[in-house]
Amino acid sequence: MALVTAATFTGSYVLSVIKRAPKIDPENYRTVINETSRVYDDKEQLIQTLVLNEFSEYVNIDKIPINLQKAVLAIEDERFYSHGAVDFKRVIGATVANLKAHKIVQGGSTITMQLAKNLYTDYQKSFERKLTDIFYAYELESVLTKDQILEAYLNSAGFSKGTVGVQAAAKTFFNKDVSELNLAECALVAGITNRPEKYSPYNRIDVTLEDDLENLEIVLIPTPKDTINSEETIQIGKRLAELGKIDSFDLNQIERSIMRPMKAIFNPVSKERQELILKLMLKQGYIDQAQHDEAINAPINIDIGNREEKGVSSFYVDEVKKETVSILKSLGYSEEDANKKLYAGGLKIYSSMNLDLQKSMEETVSNNSYFPNAWIDDNGIPQPQVAAVLTDPHTGQVKALIGGRNISGGSNLNRATTPRSPGSSIKPISVYMTAFKYGATAGDVYLDETLPSSQFKGWRPRNNGNSYIGWTTIRTLLKRSSNVGAYLVARDIGCDYESNANKNSVYSKAVNEPKAVELIKENLESIGVTSLVWPKNFGNTKTTDENLPDENKDAPVMPDDANFSALALGGMTHGISPLEMAGAYSTLANEGVYQKPTFVDKILSTNGEIIYENKHEGEQVLSEGNAFIITNILEDVVKSGTGTSANFSRMHIAGKTGTTNQQKEVWFVGYTPYYLCSVFIGNDRHESLHFSSNVAAALWRGIMKPIHADLENKEFVQPDNVIRKYVPGADRSEYFVENTKPHYTNKLFWYEEDEDEDNDNNTNSDDNGKKSKSTKKKKSSKSTNSNYRTENLKN
Repeated sequence: MALVTAATFTGSYVLSVIKRAPKIDPENYRTVINETSRVYDDKEQLIQTLVLNEFSEYVNIDKIPINLQKAVLAIEDERFYSHGAVDFKRVIGATVANLKAHKIVQGGSTITMQLAKNLYTDYQKSFERKLTDIFYAYELESVLTKDQILEAYLNSAGFSKGTVGVQAAAKTFFNKDVSELNLAECALVAGITNRPEKYSPYNRIDVTLEDDLENLEIVLIPTPKDTINSEETIQIGKRLAELGKIDSFDLNQIERSIMRPMKAIFNPVSKERQELILKLMLKQGYIDQAQHDEAINAPINIDIGNREEKGVSSFYVDEVKKETVSILKSLGYSEEDANKKLYAGGLKIYSSMNLDLQKSMEETVSNNSYFPNAWIDDNGIPQPQVAAVLTDPHTGQVKALIGGRNISGGSNLNRATTPRSPGSSIKPISVYMTAFKYGATAGDVYLDETLPSSQFKGWRPRNNGNSYIGWTTIRTLLKRSSNVGAYLVARDIGCDYESNANKNSVYSKAVNEPKAVELIKENLESIGVTSLVWPKNFGNTKTTDENLPDENKDAPVMPDDANFSALALGGMTHGISPLEMAGAYSTLANEGVYQKPTFVDKILSTNGEIIYENKHEGEQVLSEGNAFIITNILEDVVKSGTGTSANFSRMHIAGKTGTTNQQKEVWFVGYTPYYLCSVFIGNDRHESLHFSSNVAAALWRGIMKPIHADLENKEFVQPDNVIRKYVPGADRSEYFVENTKPHYTNKLFWYEEDEDEDNDNNTNSDDNGKKSKSTKKKKSSKSTNSNYRTENLKN
């Protein structure tokens, strides 16, 4: 009776365990096996494996050496091909052995049961888990062949060091494909799975200067958080670089305490395990005596493979991951499933990164000489900080990205995607791009001088150092970065130029200033600026100019960006990120076609199917002719305007500086016919830098000059509909789109600029900090307002 009761109880318990077990789909076992996704650069070089908790790469059984298959069977499940889901003979034998030893000395799990544990349960040692494994094993055996089960097991078993599957193990321990493993290596790998940490082929230990560095196997691992590498560690890094064991970038990572070197020492316990497996293979007839003896005596050469083959800071790959998740969501994945697919879906993600350009830019930015007044903040982060984005403006592909200096990325702030106040670097893309869209030309005439206070209730736009140009054209206003000029041009956007020209005032007030503000907003949004703060009731109330700042003073922060202070002079609520700035400027560099900056070119599934391909289709938001003319003006900025520090020989360069209130941020955004680079420098705490945008321009030059060293010097392409025409009264010609003409020349009181004085020492701009001493030569006088003419003569 007691036996019947016990049997009934046991049967009931087993049934209850089976009922509680979640349902599985054995036919789709591949979807359960996590496979590491990989990110490649634009030359299909592996940049990084996206390892969340483990490194894995699926491989079909026909690619796995027969010796490795037999080695696993010999040690794990000798009768695999002859028994079912459970090997009862083995279970009984293991039970007897364990009872005799009074401890667990032998396991009874079949490979199918181990696969069930790998895929569906966990490593908790309990009777319930074992019963669940058995139940799942029967389900697996009911639909899968033995070869399918063995393949799945070999791709899901753990092999220590965060490595899952035989392919990952071969690459981790021998730096080779699993198909290339010899018999001795196969036996070594097969022995790991029983107790991975104990039987791992190597151990990592600290390296010292006394070690034989030339003959050591070196592995770089992340430096623990909040830890600084010792001077000895840095000296070891330098010695390793001298020996060619690491490259200059690796050394830079060690010097910045991002990585540290360790030596990999062969684990003798793994050799003992290997010899046991070879003995079993001989006994079970898988190999002969000669093969056994040769493998026993074969040297084991540990060659640590790199999961992240090309070490670069993670800021770029962080953006690749974000964009990949966004792409997957657009394809119908949920947020959770997209993230799971990213890390465990075995994706091949081909990025836009050019590894050579990324490394070059990182090495340049790590040079402290580019950052005057440097200091270390309370969190140990060097200040000032930096962001730089390098793109191909013709495709939008981000070729390199810096999110900060002397920090590695990951959870750190990515300054390349963080909005900061742009200062005058906003002028070309906000004021002048929009103005040219609505009829402005490079030859339009304005009077750059102190604006009368009677027109303003509070703040009014003023030039840096109260230095003014006088009568001049849009070309010079932008070249010299005139704040007054930007404001006057902005007010005219969307107006009737002919009507304004007939008014008895040099200040051509637009009929509807909110209209101009709205048009600038629309333009910025069309070129990818997403950080504007806009009032819900805009247009219902009159916009005032009372908050326009003097860029040398700490103007009040506006609650929104619906004003010329933000849109014309860059005093925005949040600002623009260097990444979006690069995208916006691409419109000028790409003949008026906006290309959104992107990081992902193509995504392949684990089966090699293309699931996404970036067509790099841009949008024409500015005419080709106007894009060329603004570019030509920005070339003047670099040749003899505020951006001369960015200039280097043998290359056509266009760009614009930017400096914000109290010099809290400095910018230079520039481009060549090949690449565009956006550079930002600023303290994380928004404190004054005490230097001008010349520093940002110099860093831009440091980044771009080596990149262009072997590139042919070529000009920006002039469209067929762009011609040069004489500007009345200016005694010079200017670029115009056909059938356009300069405005306000009837108000011209012209002082020709002395070009010889507009050179590297010119400081007449918002970006320099010294009052201009340039002189003017009177060429002609024609004005409809004698009061303003007289006032100008007195200055």
